[in-house]
Amino acid sequence: MTEKNEFKSLDKSMRRRRIVDTAIRIFHEKGYRSATLDDVAKELGLTKAALYHYVASKRELLSIIYIQALESFFATMYEIGERDLTPPEKLRLLIRHHIKHIVIENLPMFGVFFSEENQLPDKDYQKIREEKRKFTLVVEKVIEAGIEQGYFRPVDGRIQAYAVIGMCNWLYRWYKPGKSSYGPDEIADHFIDLVEKGLVRVPGEEGSSVMRESMPRRRELIEQMKLESKILSDLIKDLERFV
Repeated sequence: MTEKNEFKSLDKSMRRRRIVDTAIRIFHEKGYRSATLDDVAKELGLTKAALYHYVASKRELLSIIYIQALESFFATMYEIGERDLTPPEKLRLLIRHHIKHIVIENLPMFGVFFSEENQLPDKDYQKIREEKRKFTLVVEKVIEAGIEQGYFRPVDGRIQAYAVIGMCNWLYRWYKPGKSSYGPDEIADHFIDLVEKGLVRVPGEEGSSVMRESMPRRRELIEQMKLESKILSDLIKDLERFV
């Protein structure tokens, strides 16, 4: 069955999903500005005129991608915020879910989501901004509840929420499926440990894990630390926009 015939055999909702998935891949690979509706139509085995039966423009297609991302990604995160768990348990679950099931499982979509926001029509842009603020508020409330209940140090909840979310989101820039030295759960464990314990050693604490590793492994860890330092530096620059 040809690509065109296969597309025609799908029901309307599945055709729309196929169009969106194809656009995500092409926008991610070529960049939104360079990609065209002709590229999407060609990939689907359609004419551009046939594609216009489903979307009116490239910008409308981009808006659909963002709306789908919001509906798919954030619903579970809101639900986690309402669970009957302690603030530390909620924060761990939020971080793990965000890393594994939002960013890593949807890297191409996240690549589009974070790089093409300013291409949206103003109405959709404002809606996306509002939904992102709502999501940040979920994390902020968990942190503030943890402070009130004595689980967390007294810190600025909003800044900490930006830091946690930014740390998780930035994965889309450096995580390479099948090429990373660490799996999704290992990364989640590391990020959770970083949030809960920081980097400064407690006096009397057992020697660092780096010193206990073999020389090749030490070099690998050092390179990873260099990468993470750059990521944190870039994150701080991003966070300065909110201050």
